[in-house]
Parts: sequence; C-alpha cells; structure tokens
Amino acid sequence: MPLGPGQRVLAVADDLSGAAETAAALLSRTTRTRVLLDPRTDTPAPAGTTTVFDLDSRQLSAADAAARITTVLTGLAPDTVVCKKVDSLLRGNLAAEIAALAATGRGVLLAPALPAERRTVRDGVPHTDGVPLHTGDAWRAETAAPPRSVAEALGVPVALLGLQAVRGPAHHLRTALREALATGLPVVADAETDADLDALLAATLDIDPRVVLAGSAGLALALGRTLGGGPPAPLPPPGPAVRPLLVVVGTAEPVAAEQVRRLVADGAALYALDHAPSHPGPALPPLRPGITVLTPRQDGPPDPAAARSIARHLARTAAVLLGTAPGPADLVLTGGETARRVLDALAVRELRPRGQVQHGAVLAETPDGRTVVTRPGSYGGPDSLRLIARALRAPAARTPPTPTPTPAPPAPKPGRTSQDHAKGPFMNATPAAAAGTAPTTAGNTGALPVIAVTMGDGAGIGPEVIVPALLDPGTLSRIRPVVVGDAERLRRAAGLLGLADQVDIVTVEAPADAEFTPGRINVIDLGLLPGDLPWGKLSAVAGDAAYQYVRVASELALSGAVQGICTAPLNKEALHAGGHLYPGHTELLAHLTGVEEVSMMLSTDTVKVIHVTTHIGLIDAVARIEPGLVERTVRRGHGALVRAGVEHPVIGVCGINPHAGENGLFGYGEEEEKIVPALEVLRADGIDARGPLPADTAFFLAGRGDYDLIVAMYHDQGHGPVKILGLEAGVNLTVGLPVIRTSVDHGTAFDIAGTGTADPGSMIEALRQAAALAPSPTG
Repeated sequence: MPLGPGQRVLAVADDLSGAAETAAALLSRTTRTRVLLDPRTDTPAPAGTTTVFDLDSRQLSAADAAARITTVLTGLAPDTVVCKKVDSLLRGNLAAEIAALAATGRGVLLAPALPAERRTVRDGVPHTDGVPLHTGDAWRAETAAPPRSVAEALGVPVALLGLQAVRGPAHHLRTALREALATGLPVVADAETDADLDALLAATLDIDPRVVLAGSAGLALALGRTLGGGPPAPLPPPGPAVRPLLVVVGTAEPVAAEQVRRLVADGAALYALDHAPSHPGPALPPLRPGITVLTPRQDGPPDPAAARSIARHLARTAAVLLGTAPGPADLVLTGGETARRVLDALAVRELRPRGQVQHGAVLAETPDGRTVVTRPGSYGGPDSLRLIARALRAPAARTPPTPTPTPAPPAPKPGRTSQDHAKGPFMNATPAAAAGTAPTTAGNTGALPVIAVTMGDGAGIGPEVIVPALLDPGTLSRIRPVVVGDAERLRRAAGLLGLADQVDIVTVEAPADAEFTPGRINVIDLGLLPGDLPWGKLSAVAGDAAYQYVRVASELALSGAVQGICTAPLNKEALHAGGHLYPGHTELLAHLTGVEEVSMMLSTDTVKVIHVTTHIGLIDAVARIEPGLVERTVRRGHGALVRAGVEHPVIGVCGINPHAGENGLFGYGEEEEKIVPALEVLRADGIDARGPLPADTAFFLAGRGDYDLIVAMYHDQGHGPVKILGLEAGVNLTVGLPVIRTSVDHGTAFDIAGTGTADPGSMIEALRQAAALAPSPTG
C-alpha cells in the first residue's frame, strides 16, 4: 500500500529522545509532526498529521508501561499507521509494550536494527559493532543482564524472519511474512542495512497496513521515506552567540566525558553537579550569554540505581539556572530520561520538530519559542556536542578585517619546474594568489561559495590530489575551500609532492574561522589517522575516518556553514571494514542528508552520463529498474542540465539488453515494460528524451555531440565509456541532494598512493564544477 502525505500516522516511544528521533524520521514538507509529552492529550489530529507520544515509560513498571500503550491506542482510526519506537539495545519495558501492541489484534513486526549506529540483527540476535549484544558492554549502565536474543527479551515465542527471506525476491518476502504473521506471534525480523528495513516495510504495508511497525529509528526512517513529501524544510539559521545555550549531559556513556571536554575546549563554561539530590542553593552561578554545560560529576563507574535521581537533580538545577538567565535560553539535552525531566521542570508539554542537526540530534521548538535539541545518550562521536552547539549558535560578530595587498608568492624551489613530476601540470604549482585573483582574507571574499573538501581514504591518493588542487591558480578565484580531514596527513602529502615549503596547512574549528591567503589550506582536523598509517594499504581505521569526514561535511552543509561538498575517493572495502555498510559516497550522502533517492552523474567535456542504478549487482539492477525510477532519473538529469545553462537538453536513454532488445530478440521485453512508459510521460511533458537506444550506439553518438546527456541503466553501462572518453578530467556529481556535491571520477589508486605521481586534474575539475553549481552564501 503506497502511503502519501495525507496518511495518518501515530507513533509512540518510551523516552523523549526516542520520540523526537522518531518524529524527525517521519518529518516531511507536507506532513505536520508533533511530539506530545502527555498520553492523555486528546487534541484531534487533522489528516496528514504525524503524532508521536513520549510515554515516559522506560522507568515504569511493566504493567504501567503497557497501560500507557493501551491509552494512546484506544479509539484509534482503523486506517492509522502505528509505529512503536523501541530501543535498539532492547532496553526498557519491551516485553510488556509489545504484548500490549499484540493484544490489539493488528499483528506486530519487530525490527530493532539501527544500521546508522551499526546495530544489526542476525538470526534473531542483536549485535552492536558486529558483537552480539550479550557479549558486549552496551548494557553496562543497566541493572539487569542483556538478553541473548530478541525472543529472550520478549519472553514469548516469536516467528523469526531471517536475512535470507528479507533479501529474497519481493514476492518471496511477502509470502514468508504473511506466513509468519498468520502464526499470531510477534514477527522478529533480521536486518543489517537500510535496504533491509525498506524491504520489510514495503512488504508489511503491502500485506496489511494495520500491522504495528515496531522498531528503532531505522524503521521509522524507512516509514518516512515511504511517506515521501520531499525532504524536510531547512533548519533555522544559527542564533546569536549572546543568547544563552544550556547543554545538559545526563548520560553515563564513556564518550560523554570527551564530548564535554571538547565543548569546554571551545570556550563553554562547565558546571559539574554533585550527586547530592538536594535542591540547588544560592551558590549556583547565573547563566550567562554563550554556552554552559551542566553534567553530573563522574567519580567512578555509573550507578544504574541512581540514574533517575541524578536526572531529576539535573532537571531541578537546569530550571534554576534557566531562571537566572538574562533572557530566553535554548537547550541541548542528551539522554532521554534527563531530557524528559528537564522539560517537565519547565512545564513543556509539546515539541514541534524541525529536523536533525546530526543523526539522532533532533532540533525542535517549544510553543513559547524556545529551541531544544534532544539526542540519545549513546549516540554521537567525540565532536557531537561541539557540532550541535555550532549549528545552534553563530560565532560572535567580528569586525571585518581590513583588506590587505596580496603578498607575493613564495619563490619556487631552485632547480624545479612543473615538469619535474610524472603526471599533471599542477603538481608543483605556486600558491593560488600568484595569478593575482585569489581573495586575501575571510572578510574579503565577496560571494564565493564555501566548499567542504572531504579527504577520502587517507591511505589512498586523496591527500595527494587535494594539496595541489587547492594550490591551483584558479581554485581560490572560484571558491573558499575548507578540507575536512587530517591535517598531518595533508602535510605528509605536501612533503611527498615537494610542496612542504610552499603551503601552510592550518587547522580551524569551523569554516567561519578560515582565512584564504596565498598558500594556505584550511583544515577541520578530525585527527583520526595514526601517524604511521601506510600508504596504499587497506585499513579499517582509514575507512572509518573517511566516513567521519563525509558525516561532518554533511552536517556543515545542512547547517548552512558550507554551500557544497567536494569528495576525494574512499575505498568501499575499507568503509565496510570500518563498520559503515554503504555501497559508496552516493548512498552515504543520501542517508546523511535524509534524502530518499538521488542519482549519480558522471561529467566530462566529451559526455555526461546519469545512472538509473549504481552500486548493486546486475541482476538486482534489472529487477530494480521500473518506469517511475527511469522517469525520476531523467528528470533529475534534465533539471541539472537546465540549471547549468543547457536550455533544451537532448537526452539519450539506453536500453537494458544488447541492441536495446532488438524488438524482443534479446531479453524478455524489459525495454517495453520498464523504459518506454517513462519516455512517453517525459515526452508529453516536453522533455526531449530519446530511446531506448543500444548503449554502444548511444555513447558513440554522444561522443560526437548528438546528445547532451546519456541515461545509463546500470553502473558499468555508464562508467566504462566515460572512463575511456574522459577519465582524466571526469567528475562525479550527485544529483538530487539538498546540497551540491561533486567528486573526482577515480578511485583511491592504492597502487600509486604515496608516490607523489597522482594527477590532480579530476579534483581541480570537481572543484570548478562545485563552484559553478553551488549557490552564493547568504548573510
């Protein structure tokens, strides 16, 4: 059953951060979403409204938690889709709440996997970072032992839907799911990826949309993708630094201490609260403009029995601090129990989500205009809090620096010319201002877009192509680049290239802190790579680092701090070894920016190609191709060309089979079934889309200029010809994201990494196209 933006959806969660995360996952432009903190609220919801209740049941008795489920489901309209947010680590009153949901007679699908946090389910056993839940330490702050399986957590028999069924053909999955639901038992589903959850959701809604969808935020995200309606509206711009921001950290997770330390290093004031549950007295310092962190003092291992009293003590203290503020203050609250207690102390009964600052960190507004960010305590890396704070608070106003004359470039090293390297004319380039066109400071840059340049896999050639590309005379005349990566790795690359004395690699905390002077490369230094990381070797550490660079760049783009992203290559095997199961950059960026569907476009001076499918097997690609997907892909490509100045693009659409099926001689009529209906719709709308064409003919004609764009049906159909016709200057564009993204059209080249012979031409071209496509910064 396809769901639309008019569909009624009701979701419930057992704590506030989970409720907010679920609401953000279901948020779209045409859906009104609210989080209610009182299950007795009877405000009628208009069609198209998503209501999420925080049942605040994590610490209740099992009977009371079940009663709250029953309260919100009483009198529910039959066509309402019900989503139950469960903890991906199976904490809380899971057994009682699932039993209450099963008692409604709707049937229950339980899929607790959360791929974004590397939490998966295999053979009914939950895993964290590949380790079974019961053998790890994810339950260290709980009083009970972790369950060995989802069935053990429920305490009742279940019907298990394994990965083989989940990943089988759609009709086989529907049959297996229908049989499992017919048992009357809760259906526990394996899942490791977002694609698994999407398949489960599609099969469930097709069989019976009344089935209760119980799962982590991953399943809620899958439901959000099905609801459609477009991506969420942009988050509000950062507020002024003079308005107080109180960050309340109420979690015992080990990473929390480092998150606080880094935020304090950025200048936040710290108030470490003693565990004494007494009401705070007059010794509390007043809340000042800027950022203040409130957290319990950690004198030893966490005491699970004291968690609730600590949360209440934090809430009382936060309320007193907020009362001392000179004006309105905003909040960042980590840990669902702490977040709920703080809002209770402030008498907040409703939140209106606006979107996610980062994964799980949901920005919402209260009815009285306060901004609140909630985030589960177990989420986020060491920089999570500082990135959230930067998204909420603009830097203090600065006096624009006085423009200074462009200094002369440093003298080149004696005896060296640009021909001293094996490849490329830019390998020994002088700094950008040598041409006299580069801006000199952050205050004298006009309307040039800020582009985040991600370093890619640090063991590959990414650092070696970034350094000379950012020293190319044309780069600073077009953009303001800020690298997201590891500064020391870039310095090593500069040394390999003989450019160490011509470049100044400077670490900055945020793009707003960067200055653009000749020979300077600004780096947001995540410091994730060991100094002895070998060049050209597969490394899980480098794979994880490559993911983190893209994650931070995406957060910067969504917050408006940068206007585009340009990516150096990552290695998919290393990415997976680092625990991030994405087929590549394209799918990773779509996930991080909350977009359901994007397209990969390869661009050279000779030919441009957009792909209907990309990083999946050929058999899977043929199965996935359907008229709607073909039509949407062509429209995305057409729109990109029009925005680039091609008024009436001529588009050639490839067939699937050799000779485009040759009127049924090859294949089973795939062209007529999957492509022709889309072309008819497109042509009726005035888009000049021609085909289906034999791929070999299409690329020959494009090479001589007959087509502005070729639509390839699968990865190798498009990539092979492009690499022959224009690899050295090829650029990869992702079309359909809410931010501009370009990339080099080559891989990590482990075979030449560390030799100083990599050609930066594709990176230079990727930066040029990012400049052409990115909007001018506002403000």
